[in-house]
Amino acid sequence: MFLFATDHNALIMKKYKLIANPAAGTHRSRHIAAQVVELLGQRKVDFDLEFTAAPKHAAEIALRSCRDFEAIVAIGGDGTIHEIAGAMLDCDIPLGIIPAGSGNDLIKSLGIPNDVRAAVDILMAGQARVIDAGTINGLCFVNVVGIGFDAAVNHNSHGFRWPASGLLRYVMALITTLGSYSPLPLTITIDGTTATQDLFLLTIGNGTTCGGGFRLTPHARLDDGLLDVTFVKPISVPRLLWHLPKVFQGTLERVERYASMKRVTQLRVESASPVPVHVDGEIYRGDTSRLDIEVIPNALTVIGNYGAKT
Repeated sequence: MFLFATDHNALIMKKYKLIANPAAGTHRSRHIAAQVVELLGQRKVDFDLEFTAAPKHAAEIALRSCRDFEAIVAIGGDGTIHEIAGAMLDCDIPLGIIPAGSGNDLIKSLGIPNDVRAAVDILMAGQARVIDAGTINGLCFVNVVGIGFDAAVNHNSHGFRWPASGLLRYVMALITTLGSYSPLPLTITIDGTTATQDLFLLTIGNGTTCGGGFRLTPHARLDDGLLDVTFVKPISVPRLLWHLPKVFQGTLERVERYASMKRVTQLRVESASPVPVHVDGEIYRGDTSRLDIEVIPNALTVIGNYGAKT
């Protein structure tokens, strides 16, 4: 539990600012926020809850709350965390997370379960660690950037209202995308070396998963000062489906004919035509002809369950 001592040596609970996105998780987050309020009330925790009203509102709330609260808690999915984390890069207080989204990928690297009561217990335990983040053309991300097929699947998944589960919805979008997707010619610069090649997908991970459980950067660590990059060469639909279980198992690098992985601090990706890109599960709306991506070491303090296996 977060505690601090006053001048009279009394122990007082720190104040939490709860930021909930009512649209997250196909609108499940209001119910989850109510559960969190009840659980914190039982513990007599001092907190304030505010719902977001529009895109980027979560960032605005977080920015003004850094001065008045001892911790900020995101109740939502990866998109909500993405907004709040970007606003907290210069904030000296920790970020807590209660998952309420559809995919909930970042929490898998933090050891936070989907169960609300267990997530609140982890929040109250207050085990915090400084983690890295990244930027893509100046935009902050904390979990993953996807370029190519996984981004196209992500884009298509936003059109599904059912199923609510991020993984099942992502699988349905994957099947839908297979028939219309073509590999991309990309020019990639890493460590001063530039090469142009056709790629099925390019994933840059600070965390390990995307799409609700696709382990495209399975060896990524949140605090190593590096980004994990996975390259997948053009692959036929039958072979993709044959090797798909390896993505869930985190063993894609065993398919050496098609997949390779590298750790970097920065890279540049260039394309002659627009390419699909997602950032922390959100559709990237910026210019995709040139993408400069780099790590931000020691960017953010986050509460997690760091002893858990992920």
